[in-house]
Amino acid sequence: MKGFIVACSAMLALPLAAQVAEYHSPVDIPFLMSGSFGEPRPNHFHCGIDVKTQGVIGKRVLAVSDGYVSRLTVGYDGFGNAAYVTHTDGNISVYCHLNAFVSELQARVLRQQYAEESERVDVRLSPEDFPVKAGDLIAYSGNTGASLAPHLHLELHRAADGARIDPLPYFIRLPKDDMPPVAHGLKLYPCPGQGVVNGAGEPVTFTATADASARVLKAWGKVGASVWADDYMNGTQNKFGIRRITLRVDGRQVFQSLMDEFMPDENPLVNAWGDYGHYRRTKHWYLKAFVDPGNTLSMLHTDENRGWVDICEERDYVFEYVLEDLKGNQRTYRFTVRGARNDGLLAEEAERERARMASGARLMYDRPNVVQGPGMELRIPTGALMKDDVLRVRIEAQEDGVSNRYTLHDDFFPLAKRATLMLAPREPVARPEQCYIESSRGYVGGTYADGWYSARIRDLGERYALAVDTVAPECKLLSSLKG
Repeated sequence: MKGFIVACSAMLALPLAAQVAEYHSPVDIPFLMSGSFGEPRPNHFHCGIDVKTQGVIGKRVLAVSDGYVSRLTVGYDGFGNAAYVTHTDGNISVYCHLNAFVSELQARVLRQQYAEESERVDVRLSPEDFPVKAGDLIAYSGNTGASLAPHLHLELHRAADGARIDPLPYFIRLPKDDMPPVAHGLKLYPCPGQGVVNGAGEPVTFTATADASARVLKAWGKVGASVWADDYMNGTQNKFGIRRITLRVDGRQVFQSLMDEFMPDENPLVNAWGDYGHYRRTKHWYLKAFVDPGNTLSMLHTDENRGWVDICEERDYVFEYVLEDLKGNQRTYRFTVRGARNDGLLAEEAERERARMASGARLMYDRPNVVQGPGMELRIPTGALMKDDVLRVRIEAQEDGVSNRYTLHDDFFPLAKRATLMLAPREPVARPEQCYIESSRGYVGGTYADGWYSARIRDLGERYALAVDTVAPECKLLSSLKG
């Protein structure tokens, strides 16, 4: 492929693989994956790996290391049926979407379901109840819970602090992988009010190769970059997340991400690392190499400028992205940013940004914020915002509606913590229990107290209003159970 530089070397992965013990395969069929650890999803990272089960349920699921079955759950966390094994090395392996447990474990689950009169149960076991050795049968694969097709979702938790750990280094010998990651697109952003790209204050999307001279953009002031990329493996058509992303400018590292572990409470910050608006419009995750002041993701590492690059000289700056997987397969992409002085345009963008920030309710990322309007109150906790911003609330009267309709923001606006939205009806409601808050995407819910309905919301880029439910529930006999 002309213009690409590909360096494939499994030797690069050896120091990392040597740090952990080798685990037994969780299946006794060929080990093929359909999802990797840390892949970005809306509001969360993929917390484990997905192992293929040949498109069917009922494949044997095996303990990956010595330990004991410590927990069995049904109906929790979207896992369907799940088994937890506590290991002697301090890790806990979690096997999800199972069709069934082995008979002894299945009997324990059934007893607790009868005792609690609930299908949803959480069974805890002691080390003496069900000890296992690596390779012992514990369950059968399935398609239960939030699963779209038969597979085994396998997670690895560190017992000491609950961190989610990439399981793949423990199975480094199993997958065949000599395929490097591929970047589908790159994006260069002017810092709002402090930079311009190609003569404007808007980001530019483009492709690049290893030849920096093949793609030249003009800029002045502060700019940041992002990449949309996928990794690949032999024997499967699935796409995977990128384990390591490095950005250097003129040979100096300004950003690196290493997706090897994270804490569960970091999940919502995926929306801040990724270009969330771009994802919502295109379903493509562009992962940014600059970090907002409120983004505390532990796997992101930047220079003192938080990944922003100051184009302050009239010369060429060479940007170099290196994408790498666990096996050490690499692909490098380069492009040039040519410093083109444009102080007049930069001053115009600075004034435009000042006007934007003064056009609504000012939000500060490092403190709680309260925004009020007629019949509406919004409470945003500290830590919900990644940077200072502005909220331009639009109120639309609804003659036949229970309340006004509120547009909180004119673009996608995710939060790292849920905010509390309170709405009041325009007129007293005869049966308050029938009302709820809805968004432009559907039902939100809420509770009623002292004339206000309140609900927890995640995205400010929606329209919200009160609605009323006057349709009674209806029960129907399933056709498969008739006669």
